[in-house]
Amino acid sequence: MDIFCTHEKTFPIAYVVGSKKRPYVITEDISYKLSTGKLYTVPKGFRLDGTSVPTVLRSLMPRVNDKIIGSALHDHMYMYDHRRLELGDRKARKFADKEMLYFWDKYDNDRKKENKIMYFLVRRFGGLIFKKWNKK
Repeated sequence: MDIFCTHEKTFPIAYVVGSKKRPYVITEDISYKLSTGKLYTVPKGFRLDGTSVPTVLRSLMPRVNDKIIGSALHDHMYMYDHRRLELGDRKARKFADKEMLYFWDKYDNDRKKENKIMYFLVRRFGGLIFKKWNKK
């Protein structure tokens, strides 16, 4: 069996009281096996906002859910310009978005239709966030 993420059952995340922008912190290093076969690590201490869910829908879908594994990877790739120099802005963003969907489908398999809808929204609106983190 392939291991896609070192934390398949219990995701190492904690809530940080008083932090509104990125209220969650990763409490252990997380290693991912990307769709390319390469390993990628999100380090302990990385801060994120959870799965992006509009405020009005958070009662239906909390920000920490089965998609958090893909969302943490995605946020880290955006913030740390994974493959941006190699692929350019557009392709690097698309790669990060596709990796997120890959892990959403792996760990939230029963909701593939919902995953596709959320992926579409990330593709449509995520560019604003990606540009914000551009460190070039």
